[in-house]
Amino acid sequence: MEARMLSVQQMLKVYLDGAARIQSSIHTSHEGNDKIAITDHRNVEGRSSVSASPKPALEALPSRSAVSNGDLKHHEITTMEIKGVASINRNCAFSKVKQHTVEEIQNDSGYATPSLELDTKEIEQLASKILDVIQRYGQHIAPKSEEEHLPEWIGKPLFMEKVMSQLEKGEPVKMILPAFPWKSINKVDKVTGVLPDLGEELALARLNQMCEDIRTVYPMGGQVWLATDGLVFDDVVGIPDLETWTYSERLFQITQECGFDQNIRLLRVMDILGYTAGRKLDWELYISLAQRCRDHLMASYGRTEDEVRAMMREDSDTLLTYCGFIRFLESDLRYSHIATTATSGQKYRKCVKKVAINMMIRAESFTKLLQSSYTDYVRLSIHPSTGTVKLSIPLIITGTGEFPRTPWHSSIALSVTGVYSTVHRKNVQETHTSMFREDDNDSSSPHYFREKSTLWDWEDKDVVFQPHFPNTLIVRPRSTIPSGAKTLTGEQITKLRALIAVHTAGPVIIEGFANTDMLDTVAAAV
Repeated sequence: MEARMLSVQQMLKVYLDGAARIQSSIHTSHEGNDKIAITDHRNVEGRSSVSASPKPALEALPSRSAVSNGDLKHHEITTMEIKGVASINRNCAFSKVKQHTVEEIQNDSGYATPSLELDTKEIEQLASKILDVIQRYGQHIAPKSEEEHLPEWIGKPLFMEKVMSQLEKGEPVKMILPAFPWKSINKVDKVTGVLPDLGEELALARLNQMCEDIRTVYPMGGQVWLATDGLVFDDVVGIPDLETWTYSERLFQITQECGFDQNIRLLRVMDILGYTAGRKLDWELYISLAQRCRDHLMASYGRTEDEVRAMMREDSDTLLTYCGFIRFLESDLRYSHIATTATSGQKYRKCVKKVAINMMIRAESFTKLLQSSYTDYVRLSIHPSTGTVKLSIPLIITGTGEFPRTPWHSSIALSVTGVYSTVHRKNVQETHTSMFREDDNDSSSPHYFREKSTLWDWEDKDVVFQPHFPNTLIVRPRSTIPSGAKTLTGEQITKLRALIAVHTAGPVIIEGFANTDMLDTVAAAV
């Protein structure tokens, strides 16, 4: 049998027991977790204030009071508003993940040899374990021939050789995911605004955690390459290229602020087509290349409408994607020029289907580009599928078992139990409170919506309740208050005890307050 040599830098710990060590947080299962953790903010590693300063602020958005009161009307985004992201000092909502070194894994595994000789069978076993890790993050629809959800990823054999090829090169296991285009054009009913919010942060954190879980069985870990595809579609649905740029620029910042940039790499269409090699991409260059990239895509990789319709007839996954496009476009385009020109509901639905087929043409053309450019990458998807040729991965875990909405087509609602929901903002205006990023005083766009409850109502602006991936809640003083300078009152501690009792989705972490001894009493009571 052919033997293949991999150095210890490429393959420590291999496949012996890594799968059993994967963190239970993959599906936000917190059985056995402590309900509360008491920490001193000064001793918490990886949580620090990060400054993001990219050019002009968003100036002409509607007032925060208009948003809070539910009076927001359709807002036309101007060029001046979206040339940059607001300069805000932020606390990242997610602690930077500790990156495991090869030496740490080597010491933990007990291996001391400088290299390992793995034959073909052993490499296959390792590739299989890695794909099992990835599969844990997926969710598929059973083909019509199956009565229930499939217990395994039926497309797994397709990617075995691809992963084995990457293992032989000693590379991180690379995955490609076309996603994160822009926020929905419907800023009235569906999403919080132009920029990424808590939904995108949770989604990126989940992808990052998947890469870290791969590291438990393979020291090089995983890398998700996000092919941000907004430029492919924005002219079809009526979103300005500049808005697409602004959204993607903030995504870059989030990956850096939260320490995800080792595991998550972002690609724009012009990067994939080679227009940015050796060039610094700013918004002006981006705008100048936008239409050229779309023309290049369609000229070199374009599908025809006849081809796409044939694909939908022959492939259930393609048809599922098309139906999904129609479903979200019916609400996306509700305040667009298409809705204003349609004279009846029937004509509106006809227009929606036309936009959907045009999006399918662009989507399949973009898929063709990715297939030719990233041949040995594991293909991920945010669209429900049977899993035959890709892994469908929910980006937000809601606890319902259903495939959730994507964060760019929804807003995040947080319940008092700590469970997230992907909702349309219009449906939670009465039942939830608009929550804004700390120190984000200039923004009119909520970060998420929090279920109304007296347990949150402390009437103390110096206390922050910070959602944290996957379902953790951090209670701390505002970042402008020195650690240990803030004391919780007896009434606040009583409410905190009640909140801890109902926050069953994940732990509550209390940090940075002066009266730690009294907080220990809270922990003991729970």
